[in-house]
Amino acid sequence: MVRRLVLALAVLIPWQASAGPCVPGTLQDYIDLGDPGCSLGALVAARFQLEAGQSFATPIDPHTVQMTPGGSPSAPRLVLSFDVAAAAGDLFESFFHFDASAPALTGGVIQIDTASASGDGVVTATQDICPDGLFLPGVPNGCPNPAASLVAFVTESNSGGDAAGISPAASLFDVFVDVTVDGGLAGSASLGAVSITLAPEPSAAQLLASALAPLALMRARRPS
Repeated sequence: MVRRLVLALAVLIPWQASAGPCVPGTLQDYIDLGDPGCSLGALVAARFQLEAGQSFATPIDPHTVQMTPGGSPSAPRLVLSFDVAAAAGDLFESFFHFDASAPALTGGVIQIDTASASGDGVVTATQDICPDGLFLPGVPNGCPNPAASLVAFVTESNSGGDAAGISPAASLFDVFVDVTVDGGLAGSASLGAVSITLAPEPSAAQLLASALAPLALMRARRPS
């Protein structure tokens, strides 16, 4: 109830007036910001918090995940550096949530910047976005508006390292990010970094989405 009231006020109150600029730090540093968060140009990212992941996964310590702000005014970006390696039988996960506000948010992109996998190992990064609404507490479900679910992955034979989504302009995004590094039963996987971009210019998001579509079609037609 309290979180819903805070988010409702976030639509009405210019958080930019009190949020300092985002600076390099750890995911824990960003969690410790609480409200009012920090700003990447016109975008304010706030209320970072860890979420409960898969019960059989080993959580990645937020103190070890480096966060670096960047991008451009029209496409602010957070780069998360993990440097995590999973052997066979290992599964590591970083699952967190935050809220983004800006005058006009139009979409998002999640990108696995550096990763590798062998055998049945896989690296996966998902970004779920609820525009101008809230997911149910703790899970990316129950958004009252059409939500976007972006999935990027890297395996030994396939790499869908980028995923883009476009939505009508919104002033608030409720965002869940889930990153897993899974060594599989007999493989391995490693992850260097993941980039999260919000509020890209519509033309840029459309360009990336159109570039990814042929790759997705080729994967779908590839014989198993």
